[in-house]
Amino acid sequence: MKPYAVILCGGRGERFWPKSRRRQPKQFMRLFGDKSLTQQTSERVKPLCPSERQLFVTPAEFAATVRRQLRPKPENLLLEPEGRNTAPAIGVAAAYLAATHPGVTMVVLPADHLIKQRLRFLSSVRLAARLAQEGMLVCFGIPPARPDTGYGYIHVGRKVGGRGRLTAHKVVGFREKPDPDTARSYVRSGNYLWNSGMFVWRVDVILEAFERFMPEFRAALGEFTSAVGTRRQNSALKKVYEQAPSISIDYAVMEKAHNIIAVRATFDWDDVGSWLALARQKRPDKSGNVVNGLCVSRDVQNCIVDSDTGVVAVLGVEDLVVVRSKDAVLVARRDKLGEIKELLKQMAKNPDARGFL
Repeated sequence: MKPYAVILCGGRGERFWPKSRRRQPKQFMRLFGDKSLTQQTSERVKPLCPSERQLFVTPAEFAATVRRQLRPKPENLLLEPEGRNTAPAIGVAAAYLAATHPGVTMVVLPADHLIKQRLRFLSSVRLAARLAQEGMLVCFGIPPARPDTGYGYIHVGRKVGGRGRLTAHKVVGFREKPDPDTARSYVRSGNYLWNSGMFVWRVDVILEAFERFMPEFRAALGEFTSAVGTRRQNSALKKVYEQAPSISIDYAVMEKAHNIIAVRATFDWDDVGSWLALARQKRPDKSGNVVNGLCVSRDVQNCIVDSDTGVVAVLGVEDLVVVRSKDAVLVARRDKLGEIKELLKQMAKNPDARGFL
């Protein structure tokens, strides 16, 4: 049976504030090119999973945006009553497909990744799908380009498939975001890959994993499966989310299961986690600056400037991120961007500022 793409369209994109807002998070923005990240994700996988075999999972508040950008058929749009992290989203997608296409293979893709090498990506997915047919839970590991402390890592062992640069390996374990020294040791060893958050598996195999590691959640999913296509579908879905913990698929399943294979990806990959992605994706000028929009600068080095309105003037600074979007401005040191969520929490407590989130 041909695979189904499950495209996860949740997330707030807070680290791209002020361009990314609660009503229009980063996955629906045109940050890199003339299409949104979600549209690019859909287009990238179409040769394997055409539009009729793409299921979009998104919080109900983004339904209108998904319909406008992707135009899915009603049966290809699954609306979450609320965002509850990746395990519930993947679980309800699997339960839905178990009712409509039992036994199908799922290709799980976050909507906000940037991948330019499409053919290499598709080759990796094909290898993963073959392994998934054998009952494996397959993830994609990205060879680390640097000792990054912001990613989780996959410890891989012996080769079990593939050829040339495109290989698949038995997973020894998953490692949390490391400190700098540990990250450097991971990169030196050659046996650790970045955890991309993309997966391939058969519907029945992932549901068996939920049965083993989250039995109460699996029971609720079973009730939802039996309600798919009936008048009880929405109420059954709401009941799933009322009971579901907010937990990632990594914590819920991947770190506990043993039938896990990692495909060592050969394609480029960026999870577009913060404004620093702009510096990775766009060539800097001779002073190390990356600029989008109208900017006038003097004696400026190693800065990221993005403006969608008016002009930004920058003078005598270095290592800053300056973003002007509509009615809000962000000025931050590059090495402080990891704290932006705490800044937004502070804004949420301010009655005069919370409307700009």
